[in-house]
Amino acid sequence: MTTYGLRPQIAGITAGVVIALVVGVGAVVAAGRETATAPASSPLAWADGACVRRTGARVGLVLCDRATGQVNRIAEHPPQCPADTDEFVSLGSGRTACVRNVDGPHPGDPGSGGGVLRAGDCVAIRGGERPCAAGDWYGRVTSVTDTARQCPLGTVEALPLRGGQVACLGKEGRVVATGDCVERPTLPTSTRLLVKVACTSDRAWAKVTGRVESPSRCVEGSDHYLHSLRGTEVICLSGVGVTRSGP
Repeated sequence: MTTYGLRPQIAGITAGVVIALVVGVGAVVAAGRETATAPASSPLAWADGACVRRTGARVGLVLCDRATGQVNRIAEHPPQCPADTDEFVSLGSGRTACVRNVDGPHPGDPGSGGGVLRAGDCVAIRGGERPCAAGDWYGRVTSVTDTARQCPLGTVEALPLRGGQVACLGKEGRVVATGDCVERPTLPTSTRLLVKVACTSDRAWAKVTGRVESPSRCVEGSDHYLHSLRGTEVICLSGVGVTRSGP
């Protein structure tokens, strides 16, 4: 059995964006049943409510007075775990034990950097959730939905996840939104490397006028645009710096 530490990761690249979701990081070996400590008539079993203990890289079933965590669900895949799950234990045969720590820390809490991706969590530009307090994240999740059309109002990017869902990102972090000013990108055709700056900065190269499905939908006043890396979105721009030439 294998334990996945703390995060289903993001996969796929989107405009101005990123990567990745839904594979645990930090795989370790999980121990089997610890039946020696239980009465012969009551063997320990992987089931909802079972108690577990982590010892280094191993996780095993124990009596609850020795537990460091408790199984809150047996699921087929980590995304099916409850929102407060701190880590996942692969049991084989398509089963995953969703574990919540008995005491802190709780990396599965919103913004804490692990567990099940959901509203309030922060994601990195290249795969994986990051603690929001760390400051090295790309965007903050407003919702996780089945399709981009289901994202709530205020969503700037819909980041595709490996399980088929999308993470809806707001305008916080490095996500560029309408009205933001950006530096000239290092790669002329890439929106993934856009860096936000103050519009009064000498480094301001262009202002974002919209994020739309095609160049024809850019608002009046847009004088250039960048294609998203996945080819399904463009970021419309208007020049605000000394140079107004498009990429």
